[in-house]
Formats: sequence, structure tokens, C-alpha cells
Amino acid sequence: MIRFDFKKRKIRGWKRKVRKIEQWKNTYLELDQEALAKYNREYVKVWIAPFFSLQKHTIPLWYKRLVIQALLDIYSSWQQQLVKLDEPYYLKVWIFEKDFMWSQVVVSVRSALHFYDETFEELTPVSSLPNEFAVEAAKLLEWKKGFTAVTWFEGEMQEDIRDGLYTEEEIQAIKDSAYKVQEYKGEAMYLVKDDIVWVGKKAGASESVGSQS
Repeated sequence: MIRFDFKKRKIRGWKRKVRKIEQWKNTYLELDQEALAKYNREYVKVWIAPFFSLQKHTIPLWYKRLVIQALLDIYSSWQQQLVKLDEPYYLKVWIFEKDFMWSQVVVSVRSALHFYDETFEELTPVSSLPNEFAVEAAKLLEWKKGFTAVTWFEGEMQEDIRDGLYTEEEIQAIKDSAYKVQEYKGEAMYLVKDDIVWVGKKAGASESVGSQS
């Protein structure tokens, strides 16, 4: 017997949602140079309703591929604009597996050039994106696979138990799932894997050097 997850919202009007991808992409093809000059960082997330709400949605793979193509189009456009600055920059595409609609294009320069260097854990090169995310344009980029981490502190976990937010068994399960335990300011800190991420950049380019983002 097939069991359906009725907590997930059914999305109607897919043709309209597809048009919104193109509209969203066209809005962000031009890099906001003023924001970049002011903050030395800029990014664009997938601001397409209703996906950035807190509701759960089932997003089909074909739609995710359209979003990835749009992100790659923005990446390519920003890369062409950044080359003209003739200075080092960080420019990457981030694609998240679980929280897919958090996927984004990110750029940083000058004082923020290395701001994102430690964002993800254990980034390792991969030959390509997984099949479900594969689009032709992705083959032009080099990809690394890593993950995001959630940090749990011993004191906070004990407080959560006292407040009834978690049971002792649940807290122990969190501790057991940690891939790293270390001390921070005299307190045990547990690092737990959260979401898988793929980070892409122009193939053959160095990490943060001028026209070779």
C-alpha cells in the first residue's frame, strides 16, 4: 500500500512557475555593482514563490534542472562582468541537496575575498553533478562535493533536556551522529552533518584569482 505524505503541499500552475524562473533569472543577470562595492560580497538565491516559504513542497527533478540552468546562466553573466574588474574574486555556484531552494550564486572581492573559504566541510573534487541535477552547462564547470554542519554545544543540549525540548535519548542520538567532537572555550562542541552541497566554478580556473574565478 502506497503511503502519501500529506504534509507536503501540492503545487499548482507549473507553467506559471516555469515562467517565474525566467523572470527571476533575468532580474539577476546584471551583477549589482553598487552592492558589491559597498559590502564586497553579493549573492542571489532562488527567490521564486512559493519555494522560499517555510512550507514543505515536493519539487520535481525537471524543475530543479531548470533552476540549475538559470543559476549557471547568472554565474556566466557575473563571471563576464567580474573579468572587467581586473582583480581577484571568488565566484561559485552552490547547489544544496536537501534545501535545494537555498542554492545560489555567490561572489566576494577585496576585504571579503576569502569570506566563504570555510563555509563548507570536507570539499572534495567530483567528476560531475549527480544525474538528477545534470544539465549540459554544468559540464563546463568543475565541481566539489561537501556538506554543511550544525553545531551543538554541551551546555545548550543539557539546557534543552531541562526545558523538555529534547529527551536524553534524543540528545545522545545527536552526539552519536557527530562526525567531529572538539573543545571550544572549555565546552564540548559536537559537529553534525546537515546538508550535502555541490560547489561549482569555471573549469580550469584558480580559486580566487582575477579573471580566473
